[in-house]
Amino acid sequence: MSTVATLSNDWKRNFYIFGHIAKGVVYSALGGVALAAVIGEASGPGGMKDVIRWIQNQPFGQILLVLIAIGLFSYCAWRWIKSLEDTGNEGNDAEGLVKRTGYAASGTAYGLLGVYAITLLTGSSSGGSSKQDMLGQILQESWGQIVVGIIALILVGVGIYQLNKGLKEKYMEDINHTGVSSQERQLYRNFGKAGFISRSVVYGIMAYFLGRVALTSDPSQYRGVEGVLEYLGGQTMGTILVALVALGLLLYGLFMFVKAKYPQVS
Repeated sequence: MSTVATLSNDWKRNFYIFGHIAKGVVYSALGGVALAAVIGEASGPGGMKDVIRWIQNQPFGQILLVLIAIGLFSYCAWRWIKSLEDTGNEGNDAEGLVKRTGYAASGTAYGLLGVYAITLLTGSSSGGSSKQDMLGQILQESWGQIVVGIIALILVGVGIYQLNKGLKEKYMEDINHTGVSSQERQLYRNFGKAGFISRSVVYGIMAYFLGRVALTSDPSQYRGVEGVLEYLGGQTMGTILVALVALGLLLYGLFMFVKAKYPQVS
């Protein structure tokens, strides 16, 4: 079943399209900045919030930030619609409910990124490491290490899901192939495969960082996307690894534009 097959209202469709465009911009910029860092044209790879700040510093940055925030809120709304209305036909069994909960959680994460964009516009952003602060608060509880460990396992599952989706090319089900040439389909297939595999690597390493947090009760062990790229850079053939993952993230962003252009609608 198509992820947007049951959408009949224009406003829901617009959430889907605007949301994927915004997500595409963020990931394209994320991968592009990381690639620029590899060739020495940027100071270093950044995370999602770094990308939002980078966008703000571009010409017409304030306007771009407003548009990105609207798009991220749209993506959040779409993911919640997908979760609550079950537009992906996941069902109400255990597996379906886990997937639908994941859609809502994913949407919330991008919605919070939109909130961060708004705080930059209003000048109220503190720039602190909120995720580490949140982990620190969790770890103060007697059950904190267990919760962080569970979150790490969830990220492992997300990474496996991304890898499976990439290798089996399930992402192509989200594209309306009507009027798309075989050459274009192959190009989009390559975008998606590289993107989902790269995302699986990122989620896997983030799970590793969270595992270290759970074992040591030290929230500073957690690193986001920027930390993942820096970690890869410190490995054997690190520059090549960073370049490959960064390119994959860039192509994932381009694939989001493809999804926005060719939504699968019944």
